[in-house]
Amino acid sequence: MKKLPIYLITLLLCSNVFPQKLKQMHIIGTPQKLQSGEMVARRDQNGNYCAAIKVISDMDGFSYDSWNGVVGSVDKNPGKDVVYLTTGERVLEVFKSGYEPLQIILSDLGITLKEREIWQIKIAGDEQADALPVTFRFTPEDATLLIDGEDAANKLTQELSVGKHQIRLVRDGYQAIEKTIEVNKEQVFFQWEMEEAPDAGLQITTQPSGAIVYLDGVELGETPVAAFYQPGTYPIEISNKGYVTIDNESLEVTLPKTTKNYILEENVGYLTINTRDEATVYFNGEEMDNHTRVKLAPQLVRVKVIMPKADDLAEQVVIKKDDDTVLDMYPDIQTGTIQVAVTPFDANIELTGDAGEHYTAQGMKIFKDIPVGTYNLKVTADDYKTTEETVILKPLEKLNKSITLEEGSDADYGIEMVYVKGGTFTMGCSSEQSDCDDDEKPVHEVTVDDFYMGKYEVTVAQFKQFIDETSYRTDAYKEGWSYVYTGSFKKKNGVNWQCDAIGNQRPPSEYNHSVIHVSWNDAVAYCKWLSRKTGKGYRLPTEAEWEYASREGANGSSTKYAGSNNIDDVAWYNGNSGGKTHPVGQKQPNELGIYDMSGNVWEWCADWYDNDYYDNSPRNNPQGPSSGEYRLLRGGSWFDDDGSCRVAHRGRSDPDSGLIIDGFRIAQDF
Repeated sequence: MKKLPIYLITLLLCSNVFPQKLKQMHIIGTPQKLQSGEMVARRDQNGNYCAAIKVISDMDGFSYDSWNGVVGSVDKNPGKDVVYLTTGERVLEVFKSGYEPLQIILSDLGITLKEREIWQIKIAGDEQADALPVTFRFTPEDATLLIDGEDAANKLTQELSVGKHQIRLVRDGYQAIEKTIEVNKEQVFFQWEMEEAPDAGLQITTQPSGAIVYLDGVELGETPVAAFYQPGTYPIEISNKGYVTIDNESLEVTLPKTTKNYILEENVGYLTINTRDEATVYFNGEEMDNHTRVKLAPQLVRVKVIMPKADDLAEQVVIKKDDDTVLDMYPDIQTGTIQVAVTPFDANIELTGDAGEHYTAQGMKIFKDIPVGTYNLKVTADDYKTTEETVILKPLEKLNKSITLEEGSDADYGIEMVYVKGGTFTMGCSSEQSDCDDDEKPVHEVTVDDFYMGKYEVTVAQFKQFIDETSYRTDAYKEGWSYVYTGSFKKKNGVNWQCDAIGNQRPPSEYNHSVIHVSWNDAVAYCKWLSRKTGKGYRLPTEAEWEYASREGANGSSTKYAGSNNIDDVAWYNGNSGGKTHPVGQKQPNELGIYDMSGNVWEWCADWYDNDYYDNSPRNNPQGPSSGEYRLLRGGSWFDDDGSCRVAHRGRSDPDSGLIIDGFRIAQDF
């Protein structure tokens, strides 16, 4: 036998003594959770939002796996890959030719994957290991060979680094082969034979459902759709009216079952009409409650804007997909000017028009370029009698009004009302109202008309005038209770009752407290008396009006309490009241200028109480149930905790009962 040369023997021995090693990959620095501007929008096969890991590296050619599998394809970009994973995934494996696989235990790095979140990890590696020529043979020969996720491009001999590699063989009609091979000097040849595949189960869903699915040109039906199909990769088309057709994607059908969910993109544009608050907007003949960024299918839209005292405006606009069109359509209205001079000089002026116009001022004022029409002019001042008159303004006219008030007081005994412009609001347990009760649900849209709301709760002095003039006696009065509570008690028949009835041992300084011990029937009797005295239609507010005013009306406040999220700014409650009522108007008002709608005393509303009323409440001016056992109370009191003072909280009581915490404020139709 021919002997090998000494140098060759030495070379072989050295090769066995010093085996080639794979290089290592490692994480650089600390993983970072990215800002919300890079939130994940991809969903998994069950329609749930994914999380993602962004891999940053100066290397490329990575492939990835995880315990639950990577969701869909990896977004590959130079220097950064985005890997989509299901939420709750704990392990991410990173593979690269010539490197030992890197297993990343996410929890060890302080990473907990949640929906739509994306984390960034930086990876570096050691120097390149030596490569060996590796040969592959497989049947059928036209199958596609992927090595570490890269297509071998029909080159059956590849230069591969020593170590582990991920192999995948795919061909339509055959079961895919997935292997992890170990390349070393002894293992440089690999051979496989693929088996023909049976039909795979196929389930396709869409959001929304009802879309028509075509796979390789064959109609499968309307989603959700299920079928058996031969494994392979096929072009897919999905169409649904009002949504963008999917027609440039492929679907890989694999054994034993392929489940796929598609999120359809709406085929819509947006249209905004900027116009005057008093105008009414129509799209294609339909009145629009909202005309800001209205979502529309691509179409021709005929827009019409009408407004009292102005000519109609009309335009046509074509809306296409992704349009965000804005039209300014301000009707020209005929105007004039009203100049009002007043004495005293700081008197309050209120000008209310027949089309809902409303203007206010303090002291002399020129109301310039206001719409023509009929106006009610009202002038008020402290210690003076109110005056009201009707004025008619014609086009381009300048009216001059000089008004001197007569000293004295109005017959309404100091009642101050705040104008509340009607509108639509969200009523009930909205997001800022924590720890809601069942009767505050469901949240629903409500529209109310213009009205007036009492600036303050009815005071002891105002209610005393009613008692003095009518000899009306409430149950509280008959029992000798007080209509004001400042924390002091006296014994009555061995029981702790409040101090004497109003007028007995009560200084005038306490007359500006909110009146208490008033039943619903007492409050209604007061409203009727005051209406007779003044000729004005005073009443209790409806529950919807009360919440609308407490939420600052059309301003749409989202505060937890009436005017603030900090209860101490706006309310007397058991955390700051000292166990007693307080004079009205000492806390901050809400933006409408209304005081104490949270705390101090519970306020009666006109409605009967029904726990389930919100389930079927009408949208426009709800009046409450037609009958019931209890009447509604709102706002909480000095005795209650902060939760009872929320603007959405609903209270109830017997309409004949007037407790130490019960008072009221009044309303008036516009």
